[in-house]
Amino acid sequence: MVVTSPELAAALGRLCTDLLAREVGKLPPERVLAERFGVSRNAIRSVLADLDDEGVVRRERGRAGGAFLTGVYPREIVPERVVPKGDARKFVRDLNHAAGLPKMLSEQGFNSGSQVLSADLRVASPIVGTALGLPEGALVVSLVRLRFADGDTLSLEHFYVSAQRFPNFLGHRLDQSMYLMLAEEYGTEISRCEETIEAVTAPAAIADALGVREGDALIRLNRHSWDADGAPVEYSVDLFRADRTRLTVRTDDDRGRVRATAV
Repeated sequence: MVVTSPELAAALGRLCTDLLAREVGKLPPERVLAERFGVSRNAIRSVLADLDDEGVVRRERGRAGGAFLTGVYPREIVPERVVPKGDARKFVRDLNHAAGLPKMLSEQGFNSGSQVLSADLRVASPIVGTALGLPEGALVVSLVRLRFADGDTLSLEHFYVSAQRFPNFLGHRLDQSMYLMLAEEYGTEISRCEETIEAVTAPAAIADALGVREGDALIRLNRHSWDADGAPVEYSVDLFRADRTRLTVRTDDDRGRVRATAV
Protein backbone atom coordinates (compact mmCIF):
# COMPACT_ATOMS: atom_id res chain seq x y z
CA MET A 1 0.00 0.00 0.00
CA VAL A 2 1.40 3.36 -1.05
CA VAL A 3 1.33 5.99 1.69
CA THR A 4 0.55 9.46 0.41
CA SER A 5 2.26 12.56 1.74
CA PRO A 6 -0.86 13.76 3.65
CA GLU A 7 -1.29 10.28 5.16
CA LEU A 8 2.37 10.17 6.18
CA ALA A 9 2.13 13.62 7.74
CA ALA A 10 -0.99 12.62 9.68
CA ALA A 11 0.58 9.35 10.83
CA LEU A 12 3.77 11.01 12.04
CA GLY A 13 1.68 13.67 13.79
CA ARG A 14 -0.25 10.97 15.64
CA LEU A 15 3.02 9.24 16.52
CA CYS A 16 4.33 12.48 18.02
CA THR A 17 1.16 12.85 20.09
CA ASP A 18 1.38 9.28 21.37
CA LEU A 19 5.07 9.55 22.25
CA LEU A 20 4.47 12.88 23.97
CA ALA A 21 1.75 11.33 26.14
CA ARG A 22 4.23 8.63 27.20
CA GLU A 23 6.93 11.26 27.80
CA VAL A 24 9.16 9.67 25.16
CA GLY A 25 11.40 12.48 24.00
CA LYS A 26 12.77 11.27 20.68
CA LEU A 27 11.32 9.89 17.45
CA PRO A 28 12.80 6.71 15.95
CA PRO A 29 15.60 7.27 13.40
CA GLU A 30 14.65 8.29 9.86
CA ARG A 31 15.76 4.90 8.52
CA VAL A 32 13.44 3.05 10.93
CA LEU A 33 10.50 5.34 10.17
CA ALA A 34 11.04 4.90 6.43
CA GLU A 35 10.97 1.11 6.79
CA ARG A 36 7.87 1.15 8.98
CA PHE A 37 5.88 3.38 6.64
CA GLY A 38 7.27 1.93 3.41
CA VAL A 39 8.46 5.29 2.12
CA SER A 40 11.79 6.88 1.28
CA ARG A 41 13.93 8.64 3.84
CA ASN A 42 13.47 11.83 1.80
CA ALA A 43 9.71 11.59 2.39
CA ILE A 44 10.32 11.21 6.13
CA ARG A 45 12.73 14.16 6.14
CA SER A 46 10.16 16.33 4.35
CA VAL A 47 7.48 15.65 6.99
CA LEU A 48 9.97 16.10 9.85
CA ALA A 49 10.97 19.46 8.36
CA ASP A 50 7.32 20.54 8.44
CA LEU A 51 6.98 19.33 12.05
CA ASP A 52 10.14 21.25 12.92
CA ASP A 53 8.68 24.41 11.38
CA GLU A 54 5.49 23.88 13.40
CA GLY A 55 7.48 23.53 16.63
CA VAL A 56 6.41 19.93 17.22
CA VAL A 57 9.92 18.52 16.94
CA ARG A 58 13.44 19.87 17.12
CA ARG A 59 15.93 18.28 14.71
CA GLU A 60 19.57 18.01 15.72
CA ARG A 61 22.54 16.85 13.66
CA GLY A 62 25.36 14.56 14.74
CA ARG A 63 25.73 11.09 16.16
CA ALA A 64 23.51 11.95 19.12
CA GLY A 65 21.09 13.88 16.95
CA GLY A 66 17.65 13.08 15.63
CA ALA A 67 14.12 14.44 15.91
CA PHE A 68 13.28 15.40 19.51
CA LEU A 69 9.78 16.22 20.74
CA THR A 70 9.73 19.78 22.03
CA GLY A 71 7.18 19.04 24.78
CA VAL A 72 9.39 16.48 26.52
CA TYR A 73 12.50 17.34 28.50
CA PRO A 74 15.67 15.38 27.78
CA ARG A 75 16.43 12.65 30.30
CA GLU A 76 18.84 14.71 32.35
CA ILE A 77 18.77 15.47 36.05
CA VAL A 78 17.61 19.09 36.35
CA PRO A 79 15.85 19.74 39.72
CA GLU A 80 14.42 23.13 38.72
CA ARG A 81 12.26 21.45 36.10
CA VAL A 82 10.28 19.76 38.87
CA VAL A 83 7.60 22.33 39.63
CA PRO A 84 4.24 22.26 41.43
CA LYS A 85 1.21 21.42 39.33
CA GLY A 86 -1.30 24.18 38.70
CA ASP A 87 -1.03 27.86 39.49
CA ALA A 88 -3.39 28.12 42.48
CA ARG A 89 -2.48 30.62 45.17
CA LYS A 90 -0.63 29.02 48.07
CA PHE A 91 -0.43 29.71 51.78
CA VAL A 92 3.17 30.54 52.70
CA ARG A 93 4.11 28.90 56.00
CA ASP A 94 6.90 31.06 57.42
CA LEU A 95 9.05 28.91 59.70
CA ASN A 96 10.96 31.93 61.03
CA HIS A 97 8.13 33.15 63.27
CA ALA A 98 6.15 31.62 66.13
CA ALA A 99 2.67 32.76 65.15
CA GLY A 100 -0.74 31.14 65.06
CA LEU A 101 -2.22 30.00 61.78
CA PRO A 102 -5.12 32.53 61.75
CA LYS A 103 -2.64 35.41 62.10
CA MET A 104 -0.48 34.09 59.25
CA LEU A 105 -3.51 33.57 57.02
CA SER A 106 -4.87 37.03 57.75
CA GLU A 107 -1.52 38.67 56.96
CA GLN A 108 -1.60 36.97 53.55
CA GLY A 109 -5.16 38.04 52.77
CA PHE A 110 -6.86 34.70 53.42
CA ASN A 111 -10.03 34.22 55.42
CA SER A 112 -9.32 31.60 58.10
CA GLY A 113 -11.67 29.08 59.65
CA SER A 114 -11.62 26.05 61.93
CA GLN A 115 -13.84 23.02 62.48
CA VAL A 116 -13.44 21.07 65.71
CA LEU A 117 -13.42 17.34 64.98
CA SER A 118 -12.74 16.16 68.54
CA ALA A 119 -11.90 17.70 71.92
CA ASP A 120 -11.33 15.77 75.14
CA LEU A 121 -9.06 15.03 78.07
CA ARG A 122 -6.89 11.94 77.90
CA VAL A 123 -3.83 10.38 79.46
CA ALA A 124 -0.72 11.65 77.69
CA SER A 125 1.05 9.18 75.44
CA PRO A 126 4.79 8.74 76.11
CA ILE A 127 5.64 11.03 73.17
CA VAL A 128 3.24 13.79 74.22
CA GLY A 129 4.10 13.47 77.92
CA THR A 130 7.82 13.76 77.22
CA ALA A 131 7.31 16.76 74.93
CA LEU A 132 5.26 18.57 77.58
CA GLY A 133 7.47 17.53 80.50
CA LEU A 134 4.65 15.67 82.25
CA PRO A 135 4.79 12.70 84.64
CA GLU A 136 3.42 9.33 83.58
CA GLY A 137 -0.38 9.23 83.74
CA ALA A 138 -0.83 13.02 83.46
CA LEU A 139 -3.88 14.34 81.62
CA VAL A 140 -3.63 16.47 78.50
CA VAL A 141 -6.11 18.40 76.40
CA SER A 142 -6.43 16.73 72.99
CA LEU A 143 -7.90 18.92 70.25
CA VAL A 144 -8.26 17.87 66.60
CA ARG A 145 -9.28 20.59 64.15
CA LEU A 146 -9.67 21.01 60.43
CA ARG A 147 -8.27 24.35 59.26
CA PHE A 148 -9.56 26.33 56.29
CA ALA A 149 -8.16 29.09 54.06
CA ASP A 150 -10.77 30.96 52.03
CA GLY A 151 -13.28 28.20 52.71
CA ASP A 152 -11.12 25.37 51.35
CA THR A 153 -9.34 22.79 53.49
CA LEU A 154 -5.73 23.63 54.30
CA SER A 155 -4.59 21.46 57.19
CA LEU A 156 -5.50 18.99 59.91
CA GLU A 157 -4.16 19.74 63.39
CA HIS A 158 -3.79 17.68 66.57
CA PHE A 159 -3.02 20.06 69.44
CA TYR A 160 -1.97 19.07 72.98
CA VAL A 161 -1.46 21.08 76.19
CA SER A 162 -1.28 20.11 79.85
CA ALA A 163 -4.75 19.86 81.43
CA GLN A 164 -3.32 20.79 84.85
CA ARG A 165 -1.49 23.88 83.65
CA PHE A 166 -4.47 25.08 81.60
CA PRO A 167 -7.63 24.22 83.60
CA ASN A 168 -11.07 24.45 81.96
CA PHE A 169 -9.41 24.66 78.55
CA LEU A 170 -12.31 22.88 76.88
CA GLY A 171 -14.72 25.44 78.29
CA HIS A 172 -13.43 28.11 75.92
CA ARG A 173 -14.16 28.64 72.23
CA LEU A 174 -12.09 26.07 70.42
CA ASP A 175 -12.43 27.43 66.88
CA GLN A 176 -10.27 30.47 67.60
CA SER A 177 -6.49 30.90 67.61
CA MET A 178 -5.04 28.74 70.38
CA TYR A 179 -2.05 31.06 70.76
CA LEU A 180 -4.38 34.03 71.20
CA MET A 181 -6.48 32.13 73.74
CA LEU A 182 -3.42 31.03 75.71
CA ALA A 183 -2.28 34.65 75.90
CA GLU A 184 -5.66 36.18 76.79
CA GLU A 185 -7.07 33.51 79.11
CA TYR A 186 -3.93 32.11 80.74
CA GLY A 187 -1.30 34.83 80.32
CA THR A 188 0.96 32.44 78.41
CA GLU A 189 2.76 33.53 75.27
CA ILE A 190 4.79 31.34 72.96
CA SER A 191 8.42 32.43 72.94
CA ARG A 192 10.12 29.61 71.03
CA CYS A 193 9.09 26.84 68.66
CA GLU A 194 10.85 23.87 67.15
CA GLU A 195 9.28 22.22 64.12
CA THR A 196 10.20 18.99 62.37
CA ILE A 197 9.08 18.77 58.74
CA GLU A 198 8.48 15.59 56.77
CA ALA A 199 6.81 14.67 53.49
CA VAL A 200 4.07 12.06 53.94
CA THR A 201 1.13 10.68 51.97
CA ALA A 202 -2.53 10.82 52.99
CA PRO A 203 -4.17 7.61 54.27
CA ALA A 204 -7.85 7.14 53.48
CA ALA A 205 -9.39 8.73 56.61
CA ILE A 206 -7.07 11.75 56.49
CA ALA A 207 -7.67 12.17 52.76
CA ASP A 208 -11.43 12.19 53.33
CA ALA A 209 -11.13 14.85 56.03
CA LEU A 210 -8.92 17.10 53.90
CA GLY A 211 -10.86 16.51 50.69
CA VAL A 212 -7.89 15.10 48.80
CA ARG A 213 -7.19 11.72 47.24
CA GLU A 214 -5.72 8.84 49.19
CA GLY A 215 -1.97 8.88 48.62
CA ASP A 216 -1.78 12.61 47.88
CA ALA A 217 1.24 14.44 49.25
CA LEU A 218 1.02 16.16 52.64
CA ILE A 219 3.51 18.15 54.70
CA ARG A 220 3.74 16.95 58.30
CA LEU A 221 4.88 19.48 60.91
CA ASN A 222 5.63 18.28 64.44
CA ARG A 223 5.67 21.40 66.62
CA HIS A 224 6.99 21.81 70.16
CA SER A 225 6.67 25.24 71.81
CA TRP A 226 7.88 26.89 75.02
CA ASP A 227 7.11 30.07 76.96
CA ALA A 228 9.59 32.81 77.91
CA ASP A 229 10.64 30.84 81.03
CA GLY A 230 11.52 27.79 78.96
CA ALA A 231 8.54 25.74 80.15
CA PRO A 232 6.87 23.50 77.54
CA VAL A 233 3.49 24.81 76.41
CA GLU A 234 2.29 22.88 73.38
CA TYR A 235 2.91 19.79 71.31
CA SER A 236 1.15 19.58 67.94
CA VAL A 237 1.11 17.53 64.77
CA ASP A 238 -0.12 19.38 61.67
CA LEU A 239 -0.79 17.87 58.25
CA PHE A 240 -0.80 20.53 55.52
CA ARG A 241 -2.01 19.94 51.98
CA ALA A 242 1.11 20.06 49.82
CA ASP A 243 -0.87 21.51 46.91
CA ARG A 244 -1.87 24.55 48.99
CA THR A 245 1.25 25.15 51.07
CA ARG A 246 4.71 26.60 50.50
CA LEU A 247 7.35 26.56 53.25
CA THR A 248 9.87 29.37 53.67
CA VAL A 249 12.79 29.69 56.09
CA ARG A 250 15.70 32.08 56.57
CA THR A 251 18.95 31.12 58.31
CA ASP A 252 21.50 33.68 59.58
CA ASP A 253 24.25 33.73 62.17
CA ASP A 254 24.78 36.52 64.70
CA ARG A 255 26.73 38.57 62.18
CA GLY A 256 24.04 38.40 59.50
CA ARG A 257 25.87 35.91 57.33
CA VAL A 258 24.12 32.87 55.96
CA ARG A 259 25.10 29.72 57.82
CA ALA A 260 24.53 26.33 56.20
CA THR A 261 23.77 23.40 58.46
CA ALA A 262 23.85 19.79 57.30
CA VAL A 263 20.93 17.70 58.54
